[in-house]
Amino acid sequence: MLKNFFKTAGRNILKYKAYSLINFLGLTTGLALALLILAYVRSEVSYDKFHEKADRLYRIKYVAPNGLALASTPPPIAPLMKEFFPGVEEAARMYGRNVSVTRPDAAEAFEETNVFFADSAIMKLLTFDFVSGNPDRALVDKFTVLITEEMARKYFGDKDPLGEVLLFSGKHSFKVIGVVKNFPENSHIRFNMLVPYENMFDLESDQAAQALRNNLAINFVISHSYTYVLLKPGADPTEVDRNMDAFLKKYAQPNLLVGQVFTLMPLTDIHLKSTLLVEPTPTNSMTNLFIFVGVGILTLVIASINYINLSTAQSFTRIKEIGIRKILGSMKYQLIFQFIAESFLFCLIALLLSFAVFYAALPLLNDLTNKTLVFTDVVDNSMLMASVILVTGITLLAGGYPAYFVTRFNSINALKGEASRTGSQLLRRALVVFQLAIACMLLSGSLLIVKQLNFLSSRPLGFQKEQTINIPLFSQNLNGIFRQNDSTFWLRLQSFRDAVETHTGVKGTTLSSNAPGLGAVFRGTIPEGFTQQDNMFIANMSVDYNFLETYGMEMQAGRPFSKEHGTDRAEAFIVNETAVKAWNWETPEKALGKKLVREGKEGRIIGVIKDFNFTSLTTPVSAMVIEMNPNQFNVLSVKFDNENVQPTIDKIEAEWNKMFPEKTFQFTFLDEQLNSQYQNFQNFGTIIQTFAGIAILISCLGVYGLVLFVVQRKVKEIGVRKVLGASVGNILQLIYRDFAWLLVTGFVLAIPASYYLMKQWLENFTYHTSIDAITYVMSFVMVVVIVALTIGYQAVKASLANPVSSLRSE
Repeated sequence: MLKNFFKTAGRNILKYKAYSLINFLGLTTGLALALLILAYVRSEVSYDKFHEKADRLYRIKYVAPNGLALASTPPPIAPLMKEFFPGVEEAARMYGRNVSVTRPDAAEAFEETNVFFADSAIMKLLTFDFVSGNPDRALVDKFTVLITEEMARKYFGDKDPLGEVLLFSGKHSFKVIGVVKNFPENSHIRFNMLVPYENMFDLESDQAAQALRNNLAINFVISHSYTYVLLKPGADPTEVDRNMDAFLKKYAQPNLLVGQVFTLMPLTDIHLKSTLLVEPTPTNSMTNLFIFVGVGILTLVIASINYINLSTAQSFTRIKEIGIRKILGSMKYQLIFQFIAESFLFCLIALLLSFAVFYAALPLLNDLTNKTLVFTDVVDNSMLMASVILVTGITLLAGGYPAYFVTRFNSINALKGEASRTGSQLLRRALVVFQLAIACMLLSGSLLIVKQLNFLSSRPLGFQKEQTINIPLFSQNLNGIFRQNDSTFWLRLQSFRDAVETHTGVKGTTLSSNAPGLGAVFRGTIPEGFTQQDNMFIANMSVDYNFLETYGMEMQAGRPFSKEHGTDRAEAFIVNETAVKAWNWETPEKALGKKLVREGKEGRIIGVIKDFNFTSLTTPVSAMVIEMNPNQFNVLSVKFDNENVQPTIDKIEAEWNKMFPEKTFQFTFLDEQLNSQYQNFQNFGTIIQTFAGIAILISCLGVYGLVLFVVQRKVKEIGVRKVLGASVGNILQLIYRDFAWLLVTGFVLAIPASYYLMKQWLENFTYHTSIDAITYVMSFVMVVVIVALTIGYQAVKASLANPVSSLRSE
């Protein structure tokens, strides 16, 4: 009997080809999209859970005196925590930087990113998968290095790297004592090499190393290292938070600043809940994840509504079949099972097809989300179980609901085709309204996301970012200061700079600690009117005489740095408008001449610059101090005066290779660097737009199927109207009228939901666009056009049909 049920189900799928094709397209697409979102969400929520002790692992969050929330903390904290807090089992620091690395017998050096200096206790906190080497000796001895498999292949090929030597900064020998597998991509921190924490001082000059070692041992202010904490089983993290003030009073006085706050953040919360600065890798947000899940659920709901609606509509074409089956002795449960069997077979085929689509679309998802999800890893037992549960639910709804309606009709009425459809029509219309509301909501939401991204990319930043390249000069050292021990370097750099400025097309050059818009270093600052106890953590940039002019920045009061004033280099500061307001100096003019102390350097304010965004637009402008300190110069910026810059860049590269043959020429366009800060948002917008498009496509498939059903049901009515003189326009009006109010109702329902959700999303941005009526009008017009075109083919076909064909049986 079961075999007959499925055989009949297969025949019905083939018999109603148009309905089957529409259902397959809609349901397969919806299921595939749900699988893609499920894979993405599972990846996001799995961050850092691969560590064996993840449930007891935390990282310290640092709120600096200026209110900035930071992921990195002062270095002295970790070594003291185990002694002070009974609930702390271990604590360890990790500090990352770029290092020039090579083999002793190799000519080429590589600038390696993510080289981390870490306490040996980190091996007891995080989970490392050793390929070779002794885990118990890792990071214990100085001048040893733990490398990843990727680094082992890069530097040693197939050779066993244990015992081999790598040169750091061209002169410091580090012995390879272990090889570990790369951390998986669902880790908030990724490293290429691990080196003992104390070795970070050895990469500096002897004089600088001792000074930095002494400073960092007592510096409870600087944002420097990531501090990880392992609590004992059963220990309460809130107990650590409550006693942190007592800890600081015991160890940090008198080097503590007012307003410093330290709290524990669970390791597994970092990726989705951290909004901290200086995270080692880009984070996501729960808001974005909820939007993804919501879009996935809504799209799947649309696909399911399509299938349920069309299945219900199609079931009424089989009323006579049901009547005959009843007369021939079929029981009600058998008829219900027949519908469910057909639905199950249909959903099973759609599920198999959706896995094929999922497999094909996974590389696209990886491109948009910067992931490397692998089909065989993603499709595991839990995903298969979720798919089975999902398909079972759709099967019961899409099979059981129509079965309930058609099996309750009287056999005689069913044979006459006189079954009432009022209840099912009302439900179908309600489902279509809901479906169109979702489509309108997704479309208006995607338009607002595009509007916000355009707003970010076009918003004035307070400086000119176009036609500018940045040439990095040095690697950053452990104190955030950029130094070059080669005494000839500055002479060569000046010669290089002079040569660059002679080239046609070069408008100007400038040296600075970093380019505007890409961040700043925060340093202890005491403005006039404040005391040592009020020492503030203030953004700081070091620039040369040409910086403000090269970037087109405007002075609000006072003057820029000038060679005509010999003391500017040692005693002058420029602050921004926000600093004037924050320090209650009333007006920019009144700020001029005010005294300011910045980490021991004392000087006076010579100018106030208009606010500019020195970090990304996700962070509000804060107080900033600009000074002249060549020790912090790290980037040479070159501004061009035309768009055809490549020939000039080629000439600049030739000059660089002549002047610095030992260092590879590298450059980046500033506008591209700034845009890359919003790459995650752009990818998010692209994904939402894609999903919204798919949802609308599925909705259109459902509308098309219902139009097909309506036209078939009204074929004789249309024939009679045409015989009585109805025009093509009258017939089109008849068909469109059925859907017009459904569309309007759906749109009206979509507006408040869309407005609320997008308002919540926009609040994540410091600077955001407005939600206006134009966006909703545009989305409504777009949906109207799409639905009208969807209905149009069947409507025109019905209006042009010969009425004789439809009325012949009458």
